[in-house]
Amino acid sequence: MNPNGHILVAGGGPAGCIAAIGLVGLGHCVRLIARPRQPAIEGLSERVLRALEASGCRRALDAVGPAVRREASWNGATTAANQEWVVARARFDAALLEDAAAAGVEIVADRIIQIARPRDGWQGQTSGGQQWSSGYLVEARGRRAPGRRMRGPATTALGRLFAGVPTRPRTAVAGCRRGWAWYASTGDGAGALQIVLPSAAPLPKRPGLPGLFETLMDEIGPARDWLGAGHAVGEVLARHADASRAVSAIEDRLIRVGDAALAMDPLSGHGVFEAIASATAAAAVINTVLRRPDDAGIARAFYEERVRLAFERFARIGRDFYALERRWPDADFWRERRAWPDDRPAHAPPSAAAPRLEARPVLEDGFIVARRVVVTADQPRGVWRVDGVPVADLLDWRRSHDGDDLPGAAARFACAPGQVATALEWLRYRRLIG
Repeated sequence: MNPNGHILVAGGGPAGCIAAIGLVGLGHCVRLIARPRQPAIEGLSERVLRALEASGCRRALDAVGPAVRREASWNGATTAANQEWVVARARFDAALLEDAAAAGVEIVADRIIQIARPRDGWQGQTSGGQQWSSGYLVEARGRRAPGRRMRGPATTALGRLFAGVPTRPRTAVAGCRRGWAWYASTGDGAGALQIVLPSAAPLPKRPGLPGLFETLMDEIGPARDWLGAGHAVGEVLARHADASRAVSAIEDRLIRVGDAALAMDPLSGHGVFEAIASATAAAAVINTVLRRPDDAGIARAFYEERVRLAFERFARIGRDFYALERRWPDADFWRERRAWPDDRPAHAPPSAAAPRLEARPVLEDGFIVARRVVVTADQPRGVWRVDGVPVADLLDWRRSHDGDDLPGAAARFACAPGQVATALEWLRYRRLIG
């Protein structure tokens, strides 16, 4: 058990819930404070579904809607290459909270209005007037979480819900001179349209936002077709949508997860997956800090590096996608995003640097431990296992044997021959074996 009492999780989205479930599974007492989410519609990748299944989130999986092809109207062409699953976020997040409660997380349905740091831990105050003490804080309140951040181009997203839209579930993205728009519909007549703009352009006050939204819809070619005869419901909501990351992802008795750690450009479509991935890593990091304090240093370094490199990789992927849209080369919005964050490749080829073996921190059985990994140009944090097989150890074993003795290697590493074959092919592709 956590010797300092409950771990407090502030925020009940995917990051907060997955971190809480992971910590309870490791034997910690966890209290999660969250308020209901505002209605929204989102698209989830297949990797999100696999991660939810691995975390035992059956109710959240049941809340996921149909699979669709994401349509992209980009640079004058329309494609539908990537598959994603449509989900109503209010229902999805409520299901995640149910999964967390079923796993043993204490759920407090309220809004945190203040978090203070007394000498012996943390104290959160909710709008209901209650105070909650904790020895460790998981900050999962998204982009609005306090703390200094490094930011990309200043960006604002305007969002509005619609009813009576065509009943075919779909997601779609399209660009215009001033920015781009994303649309999603669940197939039951509900839809959501988000328009992304540079923050440098001043917005009108709230009463003027619907008029601006209508004007922008006319500038986005497919938008009216997406909505059909649908009509707007509710107000136009404006929010900051900059790509940003926390200057410090982990501090003494505090860790930031999800958007609180790294918030990506909404164009990436990887926000929910990265929220879950960071939360899964955070649970092992906290477990290590609390139960193996001698390894706290490598656990913190592991998490900081993970957040930094993930943010840089997704920022460069977004830059490259922005660069594909060439219809408005003189528009500030597009020019700025084609150049940020730098000119380094998003995916370095494995041959860009010679592979090497190093001891690096990895996640093993709920702790962060040092293990030998293979570091390559395309995997700067190192690869420990491929299909469950430790590749550095397999490389040693292979060098001491003649040929690919799959049964022998399978017996050595307690796995199936097919797993060994996959790991050997990975080593061969990187020219570590012949």
